[in-house]
Amino acid sequence: MTFLSPLGALVALAVVLPLGAYALLELRSRRVSERIGLTLPPLRSRLGIPAALAVVAAFLGIAAAQPVISGTRSHTGRSDAQVYVLFDVSRSMLARSSAGAPDRLQRAKQLALRLRHGVPDVPFGVVSLTDRVLPHLFPTLDPNVYESVVRDAVGIERPPPSGTEDLATDYSSLGDVGTNNFYGAGAAKRVLVIFSDGESKYFDDALLKKDFDKGNVHVLFVHLWGPDEKIYLGRNNVDPGYRPDPQSNQAVQRIAASGGGEVLGEDPGALVSRTKGFLGTGPQTSVREQRTRVSLGPYVALMALLPLGFVLLRRNV
Repeated sequence: MTFLSPLGALVALAVVLPLGAYALLELRSRRVSERIGLTLPPLRSRLGIPAALAVVAAFLGIAAAQPVISGTRSHTGRSDAQVYVLFDVSRSMLARSSAGAPDRLQRAKQLALRLRHGVPDVPFGVVSLTDRVLPHLFPTLDPNVYESVVRDAVGIERPPPSGTEDLATDYSSLGDVGTNNFYGAGAAKRVLVIFSDGESKYFDDALLKKDFDKGNVHVLFVHLWGPDEKIYLGRNNVDPGYRPDPQSNQAVQRIAASGGGEVLGEDPGALVSRTKGFLGTGPQTSVREQRTRVSLGPYVALMALLPLGFVLLRRNV
């Protein structure tokens, strides 16, 4: 068990005030009893309330220190390499070839899961993109956590873009992956796998190259796009406001070139092969990662109700 806020336990010192007040009241009662010739109750019976107050303060102090129990699990894998998968979650990723076919984002998720299974010994992280890059999971060797985040946390416009323009995707923010410490300091080989349709606002690929070079990030771009794909609002209703952008292939080529990589199709075998080819081989290490964390603070605070109830009961006797 560990404490997230050890200094929070100092809140228990607040018990000094009620204990001081009780001591003054006890002193006054003793003086009055001596003057009128009464016999005070046994000391043992008079210590119940101050002891209960001290216990209440102790429980609240422990709760304020935020005790937690953490579960960890060891994984064996590469310490010199990390991979991020980046999902374009703009609305255009809803496009698909027919009303019953999987959309672009669904296909991207399946490819990302296949990639993780094909490269099991390298930590994987997850980010999303609309008009900004948002990390959902920092690189981990735990496949269950990765799959859970990909399946459940990544969704269209989660979060939504900050603007209201029809074309929301902005590749200009991709450089943040290389400059904002997304990768661990010990990861010499860094891969960014982008799953997107390539439909974006204007971006400066020279600036992206500078950012990718600074972070030593190698880019693989998986282009999920088809000239006949549409956004279906219902079984037979098509969004009239969406048109596939035929210039998307040029955009993805520029991004891949800025990251020293290449553009891939929706072939999981080729994706795994290219990723492994860049990562090569490296040292295997055992890494302990936190798997679960249970907060005990609320339960400890509830336990304080027991001695507090005793105080209130004695007060009314």
